[in-house]
Amino acid sequence: MNYKDYQNARDAAWRLLIDLGIRELPIRTGAICKALGIRLKLYTPTDGSDGMSTLAGIAPIIMVSNEVPPARQRFTAAHELGHILLGHVGRYELVNREPSPQDNPVEQAANVFASRLLAPACVLWGCNARTPEQIAGLCDISLQAAKFRAERMEILYQRNKFLTS
Repeated sequence: MNYKDYQNARDAAWRLLIDLGIRELPIRTGAICKALGIRLKLYTPTDGSDGMSTLAGIAPIIMVSNEVPPARQRFTAAHELGHILLGHVGRYELVNREPSPQDNPVEQAANVFASRLLAPACVLWGCNARTPEQIAGLCDISLQAAKFRAERMEILYQRNKFLTS
């Protein structure tokens, strides 16, 4: 994923949090979808995916698997919300599963959006949340998602080490 796509996905998550006046964790994806007029539905997938987003006419719909734990459902909803807000729906073949470095840039962007929405760096920094367990507990995300976030946060902590010295 190039830096411009990363930056666009990250900034879209931040703008959404600011525009909706969200000030507490965990981030409630259902409330966000409702505020944006996006229908959020549970379904039983037949293809093993965690979720999908589509348009019914001009109205966006997010479908989330009822077969995964609630923390995974929240991440999936945020991932699909990223596809909608980043303009991917209807333009690309989309897949929702565990992230991989080999994922195409569109999937990577939706993952960046979801992780930055559910676990904003500035909030994690302010709460001094460093471990995956701390991040998972604070943000109500899966331990796997929290591990990815903790790795990125460690880079940010190291980059800004001079600020705390």
